[in-house]
Amino acid sequence: MSRDPDATDPMTRPVGTMTASTDPADEPERTILLPRISTDPVDELVERVRPQLGRAVDALQVAAALEAAGHTDRGAQVEYGYSDVFVLAAEVYRRLGPASPVADATGAPTPGTGRWDGLRPVWHGPLYLLPSATFPAVLAVVGRPGLVLGLVVAGTVGWVFSGVTAYAAYRLLGLGRPRSAARLLRTAALAGTLLGVPLALTVLPHGGLPLAAMMVCQLAYQMASTLLVFYRREWWLAATQAPALLFGAAYLLVGGATARSWAVAVAALGVLAAFAAALHATRAAARVEERPAREPLLPEATALVGVAGYGLCSAVLLFHAQMPYLLDRLDVAAAAAPLLVSMGFVEWRTSRFRLNAVALTRRARRPEEFVALVRRTIGRDLAACVAVAAVPGAALLAGLAHAGMLSAAGTVMTLAHVALAGAYYLAFLLAGRGRYGWLCLSMVVVVALHVGVGGLLGVAPLLGQDGSALADTSLHLGGVLLLQALFALGLLPVIGQVRHYR
Repeated sequence: MSRDPDATDPMTRPVGTMTASTDPADEPERTILLPRISTDPVDELVERVRPQLGRAVDALQVAAALEAAGHTDRGAQVEYGYSDVFVLAAEVYRRLGPASPVADATGAPTPGTGRWDGLRPVWHGPLYLLPSATFPAVLAVVGRPGLVLGLVVAGTVGWVFSGVTAYAAYRLLGLGRPRSAARLLRTAALAGTLLGVPLALTVLPHGGLPLAAMMVCQLAYQMASTLLVFYRREWWLAATQAPALLFGAAYLLVGGATARSWAVAVAALGVLAAFAAALHATRAAARVEERPAREPLLPEATALVGVAGYGLCSAVLLFHAQMPYLLDRLDVAAAAAPLLVSMGFVEWRTSRFRLNAVALTRRARRPEEFVALVRRTIGRDLAACVAVAAVPGAALLAGLAHAGMLSAAGTVMTLAHVALAGAYYLAFLLAGRGRYGWLCLSMVVVVALHVGVGGLLGVAPLLGQDGSALADTSLHLGGVLLLQALFALGLLPVIGQVRHYR
């Protein structure tokens, strides 16, 4: 390969000449050119990590992979000339460019390009609420005695299992292992659903086959929704559940055995459709070629235990307060709806927090200024989460009041779930810093105080006491406010450390 020796490109300028004869007049001069080779070490780093990070969602994922590969802030300064690993990762992510068509075909999560794609988590809240449309029809089929038991057991197991699965899958994706993540998700979805069989057998005496089938379907839906949210296929989930929503609403309006049978049948088919769609979403990524792993693929056992413990305590926190009222007090049982609707907004503000904190590191001139800015950001987000949950909460209270079904206990329970939106925002921040021990301890303390003090006052329904529902729900509201304070206290030692945002 040769080029014009007068070329001005410094990367392809002649670096030497050779002649085939001792007499220059006899032979024309022949120019040997070096190929275009970049001398920028960052370009070399980009090409090394491209096979694993060609589908990176953002610079934070690149930073995690670089740190896992042993890159440190000092190495970023000495070898590449960047102030820290995060700044280096941002440059690597920029040079990686948009994902190739091949990468997009893997089915792995990729950043959206639409203006509103960043708001995608906001819609998770309504998705969480969709299955509740079939609750009245399922209640009529399963019966009252075992329904609460089935909901609580299946809901708790599904919450813990899906949370651990998602945590492990996102870690694999962060390491550039989309095939391993897809296979893990597929296996966990099947295993989680099959786990419902032995659970269902234990409740057969309390509700028979209808209750057992409901528990299996509940676990299948939780695993399916985990996979579809992971692969950003929320609209698939909505499409599979829309018919169940319509038939469930029809049963509420029309009633009758026929409408009930249709509502239950369509709900079951919707769960099967969602599960099939979830497994299909993993197919492309499961076929991607991966290089042999040089690092452990699954998180450490302590991390998995922490995630599982956090999920278990969260389920206990929610279910212990609502379980006694699920069948007899509609206004108290429906109080969880504002929290579910707003959870997507809570997720979104949590995901934006780190990016906002990274921006603050460039604005603050002193450590104490950075700490003040971070705390102010958390305060604004906390207030926003509570305010967003208060909107559907006010609508719910207005609707119940109009129907003549609102009580003081229902009002207080709704306020407690509105406050829980702020508590979960703080919980997500704590989980992001691995403080699962503090999370679990705080929730255990709050639940124990609620039940213990209620028992002393004779208003603890979990202990078989038939005291004032208003006193019981007021204790729960106080516990939620205490939980916010405990979570905030747990954030104080770590939230203002700049190293967490590099």
